[in-house]
Amino acid sequence: MPPSAHTTIPLEPKAIRQHIRALIRHQYRLHPQEATRQTHAVLNEIWQFVTFASIQLQVHEQKQALLTLKAVTDVLTEQWMHLNDIHGEVSAFFQDLTRVWTETVLQVDLTATERKRWAKQITIWQARLTDWQSIHEAFAVLQAALREGWDYGPLQRILQGIALQQRAWEGEIPAYAPLLTQARLTVLEQQEKFQEYLYLAKAEDQTRAYVTMLVRQGQIPEAIAYGQHHLTTAEDALAVAQALWTHGAQSASLQIANLGITLDGAHVPLAVWLRDQSWRMGEQTQAIKAGEVAFQGEPTLKHYLSLARIAGTQWPEYRVRLLDSARQAPSTTDAHDLLQIFLHEHLFEDAIAVLQTDRRHTLVTLVVDAALKEQTVLEWVVKACRQQAEHIMNGAKASYYQAAANWLAKARTAYHLLGQDDTWHIYLADLLERHQHKSKLLPLLMALA
Repeated sequence: MPPSAHTTIPLEPKAIRQHIRALIRHQYRLHPQEATRQTHAVLNEIWQFVTFASIQLQVHEQKQALLTLKAVTDVLTEQWMHLNDIHGEVSAFFQDLTRVWTETVLQVDLTATERKRWAKQITIWQARLTDWQSIHEAFAVLQAALREGWDYGPLQRILQGIALQQRAWEGEIPAYAPLLTQARLTVLEQQEKFQEYLYLAKAEDQTRAYVTMLVRQGQIPEAIAYGQHHLTTAEDALAVAQALWTHGAQSASLQIANLGITLDGAHVPLAVWLRDQSWRMGEQTQAIKAGEVAFQGEPTLKHYLSLARIAGTQWPEYRVRLLDSARQAPSTTDAHDLLQIFLHEHLFEDAIAVLQTDRRHTLVTLVVDAALKEQTVLEWVVKACRQQAEHIMNGAKASYYQAAANWLAKARTAYHLLGQDDTWHIYLADLLERHQHKSKLLPLLMALA
């Protein structure tokens, strides 16, 4: 068994290396499928050491924090190929690790000599990852943080408020610029250098960061004015609206959220938030509008019922519109969600139409069970159940014979409700004749007589 995450973790760099190597060595002996399942647990345990480094940094044990991170990175860059990355967990781990590294070196007071020494070490780690381009590039952010630090000329001019119309780079903006900017903003916030944070966020077009920090600093009018002219995505608008709401500017937050619905990006989370908050504020018209956007982007029964509650006497009009929208939903829409809506409204023809493009047996079951209570579609129930059962029986799938019998039981119920018991018995007799040599199926069929 690998070392347990519940045991006391080692704290010295040498012991950390030994512990991580033991964790990874255990993976060697596992079947690939089992190793894949354990990768998550192994990475979680290794992450404890990254967390420990962050704690060391907080209590001003800066050099020890660097050595802890080095111990982790030494082993992982040597042994990463022994961890199964089929779900991208190892890649994500390295991305998070380099983020922590970058924020750490920006907080630690390193001499020029120390920075060069660490840069050389990172080059060694990068060389071990040349076949893993995305992670190789992730270390480029860390290299830049060491190379530029906080003394980099363009950056200093921005932090001093001298060159607010310029970016924090000389020449062409590097691909890693957003990641390094985010790391710098994180550190500036931790150090409570809020004015420098605002200067950098504005210069680097980090609109969400800039506007939300304005809100947190109580500069509400400035935040609203800037957000109205510079927000470009629904995600950013949601973050700003939530910040404004938290700081008591409810009307302004709804205004920003309403703007966000017209922007690019993922509209559903924003629309849901705007719907619920507008309703709390008594803004029914705005709540209905947002609810309709939420439903169009994600047609689910939950969104449908939410809008029914909000619309009140206007619901008949919106009900027609939402159902038409559900009927025209793109093929990528979850069929189960659509079925829940149509079955809630007893619109069986619409539900059956959904099954024309998605015939999963679980969805057919959902419709059949509801349709057994609806006289007008019992003929369809008979046909659907027979198709499901015969597919199993004709394929001689013995392990699924009980499922076939369950389908036939539903068909028998539908025949009975149609007043066609004789037709059912004729059909069952035919099945007994056709499958008389299937010893596992025959008793199940006879039980349906």
